[in-house]
Amino acid sequence: MSGRRLRRVRYREQVSRMVRVAAAQYAPVVGEVEANRAAAVAWTGRAAAAGADLIVLPELASSGYVFNDENEAQRASEEADGPLAAALGDVCARSGCYVVCGVNERSAEARYNSALLLGPSGLIATYRKVHLFHDEQSWFAAGDELPLVELPFGNVGIIVCFDMWFPEPARALALAGADIIAAPTNWVASFKRTVYDDRGYVQGDYVLMATAAQNGVVTVAADRVGVERGTRFLGASIIVGADGWPLAGPASSDGDELLLADVDLDSVAAARQRTPRNHLLGDRRPASYRVRRLPLRTPTPA
Repeated sequence: MSGRRLRRVRYREQVSRMVRVAAAQYAPVVGEVEANRAAAVAWTGRAAAAGADLIVLPELASSGYVFNDENEAQRASEEADGPLAAALGDVCARSGCYVVCGVNERSAEARYNSALLLGPSGLIATYRKVHLFHDEQSWFAAGDELPLVELPFGNVGIIVCFDMWFPEPARALALAGADIIAAPTNWVASFKRTVYDDRGYVQGDYVLMATAAQNGVVTVAADRVGVERGTRFLGASIIVGADGWPLAGPASSDGDELLLADVDLDSVAAARQRTPRNHLLGDRRPASYRVRRLPLRTPTPA
């Protein structure tokens, strides 16, 4: 593990509801289910040893991402309460932490690009990715709900990668009371005109910062690195405070890295109260979000 970073953020003199969050950036290997499980356990253990309360691992950490065919995608899948959940649940039970991990989930009905939320008692929730990116549509069915879980330190919601390009999931979670949104990701270089800016940020970093700022939530994106069958993954994992500014990261573009940040979840309420007279969620005016189309008026000839 390299590049461990930690920043302690205090929003007021008397801090409360402190939580240490972590994002683990590394490279799962397509099809190597047992090795990927061992890596997920190792990264969760490292983060827990560093005192993390909530740990986020990459999208499809159980299976890798770029499948050759349906058979390979199926072989690399497992049930939500399968071996990965059991192994990570053991780490959580020993350390008292919680972890969100991407999984190639197999069910009786379909296969899903999912994220598991596990804690000391085992599997707590399964989120099935709603917005499927490109070839994911060949291997997975789309999910249709957004779980929000009340943990001892706060309310945690989950989105996965391409979900963050749609404002509705994060807003729905914020309106339901989310303090933290965990986002396992597999950001890719494909289809992008600009991959990194001159500061090493990728577009996903800015999207997560905007999501945090617009909703007053802490966002945690754990991306992967490496090249898999010609697809390049971007790294640049990030932890963003409820005010929209980075607390840790972006991580490097190609290295394994563990990001850590201590956050006072009372900062969520503070961030939503943008001014003494403005509240990010309370000032919403849904009845006014109507579009009235107006025709182009052309001058009448003299």
